[in-house]
Amino acid sequence: MSAINQILEKYEVDRYRGFLPPKDPLTELPDAYSEWENLIKNFSAYINAGVIRKKIEELKVIENPDLESKPQLERAMLLLSFFAHAYVHAPPNSEKKIPASVALPLIRVAEELKRKPVLSHSSVVLNNWRRIDPNGPIDLSNISTLCQFHGGLDESWFYLVTVEIEQVGAKAIPLMLDAMKCVEEEEFAEAAELTNQVNKVMSDLTSSLKKVYNYCDPHTFYLRVRPFLASFESIEYQGTGLALQSHHGGSAAQSSVLQFFDAAFGVEYQRKATYDYLRLMRQHMPYKHAAFLDHIEKASTIKTYISKNRELEEAYKKGIERLIEFRNEHLKIVALYVMKQAKKTNATAIGTGGTSPMAFLKNVRNQNDAMLKSESKYSI
Repeated sequence: MSAINQILEKYEVDRYRGFLPPKDPLTELPDAYSEWENLIKNFSAYINAGVIRKKIEELKVIENPDLESKPQLERAMLLLSFFAHAYVHAPPNSEKKIPASVALPLIRVAEELKRKPVLSHSSVVLNNWRRIDPNGPIDLSNISTLCQFHGGLDESWFYLVTVEIEQVGAKAIPLMLDAMKCVEEEEFAEAAELTNQVNKVMSDLTSSLKKVYNYCDPHTFYLRVRPFLASFESIEYQGTGLALQSHHGGSAAQSSVLQFFDAAFGVEYQRKATYDYLRLMRQHMPYKHAAFLDHIEKASTIKTYISKNRELEEAYKKGIERLIEFRNEHLKIVALYVMKQAKKTNATAIGTGGTSPMAFLKNVRNQNDAMLKSESKYSI
């Protein structure tokens, strides 16, 4: 096994799927969890009928789920975190508690997975899809969601565009690891070529991101999808004996593939609030993926060697340009899907991850821009 494959295996990163699970997400738990599965089958109908809290309260308590595999744990985490967010955030009024029927097993499953007991990118995106044709590709032409809140194309499209982004970005991971190995061995021409291949992947990421406009209406997203993804603030997990819990909701900052590009290109966020938030979001990732990002940051990045080779520096700076392009497109989406909609309703625009989304993303983009303009040996 090559050194790169050993690294990927160690951190449970798939060579072809990246941070998506190596096998398609499980679509059903064993019979012992039939109540959970029956609830999710009618989930949107119960939310739309205004009876979802009653249905959740009626679930029998399974305090210590006996789940035998990682796919089962991920399926349970997906269901339970959807139940929790529906109970807290379902209209017309929010709740400050989660019943023991959900809170107890959610805490146990989250502990097993070493993640926060809340709905995160790891569940709502990485483990919330199936292929329509099991032999077809993982892209928007062949995937559908497993769980939704209100339901409908706008909601499913929002999640599935992000699944495609994860799959597209996966192609860059082994390429970048190869490039990092080449620079260590001072094979700069090869490293530059590999970096340019990574840059092409990042252009493809932006193309995938733009697909969100196709079938996800901004007004529908803001009013019907976004509220369910919001953070938890001082929530009682009943029956657990724990203090009131506050956790960040789902956020693109929880995507390991997006943070991977920062780590691989040696992007350093000087603003403490930005740096701290990005580090905090790693607690919502599969823990081995977060460890992989730590590994990449400590390894020899392309940035360390760009002063030694003009071709490599050109490839590196083009990579930073691609990052800026992606983030500018992300800013446009936030402006349209969050800021503009909030203005219409006279609401304060706080992101589902608990930050001011425009300010946070501008800080991220501006740090990328500052790196691009920084001086080095060569001028391009």
